[in-house]
Amino acid sequence: MEGETPRRDEGPSRQTDLVLQITRSELQRLMEEAGRNAIAQHERITATPVEGARREERERGHDAEEFVVGSSERERGKRREPGISKAEVDDAGRQIERLGKQISDLKRRGEIVAQNRNSPFSNKILTEVVDPSFRMPDLPKYDGTKDPQEHVAAFELVMNLYGQSNSINAKLFVTTLTGKAQEWFTSLPSGGIENFEQLVQKFTFHFASKRKQKRSATYLFNIRQKEDESLKNFIGRFNNETLEVQDLRVDMIVSILIHGLKKGPLASALARDPPEDIEQLMKVAQKYIDEEEINTMKDGEWQRSKERGRWKDIREKNMRGEKERDQPYRPKFH
Repeated sequence: MEGETPRRDEGPSRQTDLVLQITRSELQRLMEEAGRNAIAQHERITATPVEGARREERERGHDAEEFVVGSSERERGKRREPGISKAEVDDAGRQIERLGKQISDLKRRGEIVAQNRNSPFSNKILTEVVDPSFRMPDLPKYDGTKDPQEHVAAFELVMNLYGQSNSINAKLFVTTLTGKAQEWFTSLPSGGIENFEQLVQKFTFHFASKRKQKRSATYLFNIRQKEDESLKNFIGRFNNETLEVQDLRVDMIVSILIHGLKKGPLASALARDPPEDIEQLMKVAQKYIDEEEINTMKDGEWQRSKERGRWKDIREKNMRGEKERDQPYRPKFH
């Protein structure tokens, strides 16, 4: 009886050892794989959309290769290396978990940099992580066919409301690029862009040929008020055209406006007392626009009143004629 007791205790122990078949080389491989996964996860967060797609393709190919190689290594390991206990497996799991947390902390402090060889961004930009709660506002896309400065201005106008860092703005700006513009960005040298300003400079320089060409001041002399055009419509059209000309002085704008106006009170007022700034010019123009609209309204009322009076006379005349026809006939002579 005493000899049988050890055999009953050894049975479960041997069964447990048989279930937990894992070699030390496999354990080391698991730890290395956990480290690679942690770094890959950080790179997926910081990478641009194009780089993320390329990385996923590489990872799928790499996983398939590791599956084949790992299977053969496990088969060879079963033959060559002894198994390890459950306690060692649990301890290795805890080490892997601690390793992942340490890597995340180091990356958060910027002490570990993602090895992204394909990104044009520098390590300083790559280590900046976008807050998961941030929602990108709806911005127009840029495909390389429009004015690059207008696109940058629209982007900055919106992003100034959110107070993001310089590096985050650089990352978010790239998400607005499509087509040829996106191809241009991915073709830049790796790690060459240090900040948002440098990215904008390269962007506007590359697509400079798409900028809108400004008109010269002499072009504005061709703008004339049409015979049936109201003062309000002409001033609005004139203002839109001046936006296409750079570095216009106030005295030049006044001279061009007088040249384009029809003969009238506004042209006389501007020639008699030229405004000193744009605000004063618009104030004077608005005064005469209001006067013209009031006069037009009065003319319309007078015309309608005149029409009503004419129709009233016609109706009264018709009524008198009807009364004369309705009276009985009375001979003038008896």
